[in-house]
Amino acid sequence: MEPKFQSSFIPKGPVVSSGGVSATGTKSKGRNLLSFIASIIFTISIIGALGVFGYKFYLKYSIQGMESDLESAYNNLEPETVGQLTDLDSRIKSTKELIARHIVLSPLFKFLEESTPTSVRFTELNYVLTDKGYELSMSGEARGYADLALLSDIFNKSDKFRNPIFSDFILGDRGDITFSFKATIDPTLISYRKEVENSVIPEAPINTETLENTASSTPDSNGTSTTASTTATSTVTSSNGN
Repeated sequence: MEPKFQSSFIPKGPVVSSGGVSATGTKSKGRNLLSFIASIIFTISIIGALGVFGYKFYLKYSIQGMESDLESAYNNLEPETVGQLTDLDSRIKSTKELIARHIVLSPLFKFLEESTPTSVRFTELNYVLTDKGYELSMSGEARGYADLALLSDIFNKSDKFRNPIFSDFILGDRGDITFSFKATIDPTLISYRKEVENSVIPEAPINTETLENTASSTPDSNGTSTTASTTATSTVTSSNGN
């Protein structure tokens, strides 16, 4: 019997790709991965929104609690005491401002006394407050130009004056010279606060005789002091002599 030949080249079974995985399966796996990532992002967003809402509610509750505590503390304060403390604070601030602006001229006079040569004297002194500070103006006399040059060198090297200027030189018949001096005083020189800070409180002198007497009256092994024993011995000797 003759064999039957298949006239059609179309396969009757399922077609399998050479790689063993179909294109449809790859696409579905990609969609599943994207869906999983999107769901994670959505979940994180929901959790973040809930956290922000909860933190906002917590802040609002804390602020309300603080307001309640402040109100109760304010009600517990006595108005009279608060007024007294406010007045005291204002006085302290005013006192500090007055002390900061207060000046004292004794350090200036002391500096002039120590720095001015004996061959130079000042005949007039004025000071005025300007926008640059206290400006000092003085008139004086010197025996000669050498004495005036010495004074100028001392004032120029000192930090007590700013921008010292000598002017109005007039030569007298006896060779003496009259002059004018102008400078801005350093604020620390005439500051009352600085003067108080620099003042040293003298220490009380130590009485060495008292310390020696105290040391000599140290209790012995019997509980009596040496000074007391000596006094008692002197008393007994005196009574026996009588």
